[in-house]
Amino acid sequence: MFQRNFTRHASAFFFSTLYNLASAQDDADLGKPFLMRNIEFGDITLPVSPATVILFLIVAIVMFRGVTQSASATARHILIDDHSEETKKRLEKMKEEINNDKKKFAACASKYSKCPSGKAAGGSLGKFGQGSMVPPFDRVVFDPKTKIGVVVGPVHTNFGWHLILIEERDELRQYKD
Repeated sequence: MFQRNFTRHASAFFFSTLYNLASAQDDADLGKPFLMRNIEFGDITLPVSPATVILFLIVAIVMFRGVTQSASATARHILIDDHSEETKKRLEKMKEEINNDKKKFAACASKYSKCPSGKAAGGSLGKFGQGSMVPPFDRVVFDPKTKIGVVVGPVHTNFGWHLILIEERDELRQYKD
């Protein structure tokens, strides 16, 4: 019996103290701008202002975007759908002839590439995200050590041998060794 009465009185004291603090807080909040006041839900007052909630949401969105967005790149390639060493040597000679010239690369891609998506556009693959190409191709394009504007390759994939010219790369997230 004593414990039940004590609990009842203690909880009444606790809630009346909270009410007194909240009403004192309400009086103090009246002079503050809305975004700096504490948030109230009926009789409950949270010691958090709307400005704090807004800042928290902005930070959470920025952090979430940083975690979920992947890098993107724009590249051209020449694909020869043969897996032989002869083809690799042929592409090495072609790479020397191109000598990092974008126009020569586009001309060679139009003439020699077997990729239907890039042949008509001078080997252009357009803009693509990390993980959208086959892994060996993806690793080369998104490797921070690979220079932009320099012909890379030959790179071997399950489609054949590639020469790759990276035109642009978003440095947001990349493979790291």
